[in-house]
Amino acid sequence: MSGQLDGRVIWITGAGRGLGRAYAEGLAREGATVAVSDIANVEEAVAAIEAAGGKAAGFICDVTDEAAVMRCAADIKAQLGPIDGLVNNAGAYPFAPIEQTDGAFLERLFRLNVFGTFHCIRAVVPDMKARRRGKIINVTSATFHTPPPMLTAYVATKGAVIGLTRSLARELGEFDIQVNVIAPGLTETPGVAEASIGGDMWTGILAAQCLKRREQPEDLVGTVVFLCSPASDFITAQTINCDGGMGVH
Repeated sequence: MSGQLDGRVIWITGAGRGLGRAYAEGLAREGATVAVSDIANVEEAVAAIEAAGGKAAGFICDVTDEAAVMRCAADIKAQLGPIDGLVNNAGAYPFAPIEQTDGAFLERLFRLNVFGTFHCIRAVVPDMKARRRGKIINVTSATFHTPPPMLTAYVATKGAVIGLTRSLARELGEFDIQVNVIAPGLTETPGVAEASIGGDMWTGILAAQCLKRREQPEDLVGTVVFLCSPASDFITAQTINCDGGMGVH
């Protein structure tokens, strides 16, 4: 495969299935060599990419483990070459009312959604600064702008990542490193199905969206490819909502 990402190595976390896998497959179609990392299912994702003619390698990594993240980044560099782009996709979105959201629950969610993102960024930034180039894409959620009930802890983590992104873009701009956010709406993935998202919620979402259909993983791939490509070289510190017009900005 060849395309606008030829020669670039891009690391996607949480890429064993769902949105992360869709991002990995889309980036590979554009010529990137993709590092697929997750706590499971990486072999299946890599096999699918290679079967389609793409280049990929799999890495088992728990992003909440800082030492494991550092090892994973080193392994990717040793096997594939310097990392040109990072897509921080790993995360979780548990539904719970505030009275069931105790400190331990909140801490677990922050360790995955915020600390995991932070660990991966720290792992790639030194090389990016030395090479004076890099793309960091953090995946948050349109719920930060249009929050539903029962997701208070989740929305708080995504707000933290948006703040991290804006501050980091200021810090890394002088090194020509772009840091941006993609904020999907509710997307029809296996994880959403397992969370038992019911028809009533989908009905409400479709009523609020400008576009009257359920969001699919492929609806997000083009934006991720764009943010990893030279076409976005003068875009940084931005949050791009890909939610079918749920929020209007």
